[in-house]
Amino acid sequence: MSDAELHALFDRLFPHGFAGQDVVDEIAPNGWQQSPLLACFHPSVERVYEEQVLMHRNLEALRQLRAPRDGTVVNVSASEPTLDDVRKEYEPAPVEADAEVTELLGSCLWDIFSDNHDVIAADGRLADIGSFRGASAFIDAHVTRDHDGSREGDHMRFYMGTILIGQRADLTPVYVMIFSRLKAAGADWVYHFPALGIVELPSGDQESTPSAPGYSVSRGAVAELDAQHRRAGMQRLRDDLADINARAQEAAMDREPPATVRAYRQVYGHDPRGWPPA
Repeated sequence: MSDAELHALFDRLFPHGFAGQDVVDEIAPNGWQQSPLLACFHPSVERVYEEQVLMHRNLEALRQLRAPRDGTVVNVSASEPTLDDVRKEYEPAPVEADAEVTELLGSCLWDIFSDNHDVIAADGRLADIGSFRGASAFIDAHVTRDHDGSREGDHMRFYMGTILIGQRADLTPVYVMIFSRLKAAGADWVYHFPALGIVELPSGDQESTPSAPGYSVSRGAVAELDAQHRRAGMQRLRDDLADINARAQEAAMDREPPATVRAYRQVYGHDPRGWPPA
């Protein structure tokens, strides 16, 4: 689908905008101020504390992984935050309903249209709004576009969707609303399990080829040996990632499906293609 067709699809899905009263009525029937979704932008001090502790522990684990293995003493990291510490810095923010609903809907749309998933239009074409950052730019451009439809989007505004707020509230009602509108438009959705991958860029070293100026046999042999080591290392990394991805898929089968899958199931009456992951 062209950009113009994609914007037309979003206009059909949300004719009154991302924060239209129709959207609010569906995801927050008792009003935004009374909605559990409000916690996405106004978490409790206890929730902020939990998030800061988790962040601290993740950073500490990363620091330990990067620590020298020769016995060198590494500086001790800062102490873990306490609830009292968080309370001292916690400042409730005023509610801005339109902005918050817009941010939430845009982030949830990123979760469905991006993150390697596919939205299939009624005519069978792919509704591709771009890559990870490209999808964020498209959604932002749609929200903030001028009357003539032209504007460069913010590549980071909706990047990674709800990753920072998804644990603060159950987002299923938002996904249900989106899927209900996609279904009404004759569209479908294909789930893809998130997998770690690598992209190997060319080194750009032209000196190791016999035709390059200044080429020597000894330097060429060293360069080839280095290239072989790099290829072997990349293959080991690919094998490790394949093992990690396989274990992640296996572990996912022991947990509740993602909120996106649960919402799709609620709207369409069956699991999306791609779930459960093979």
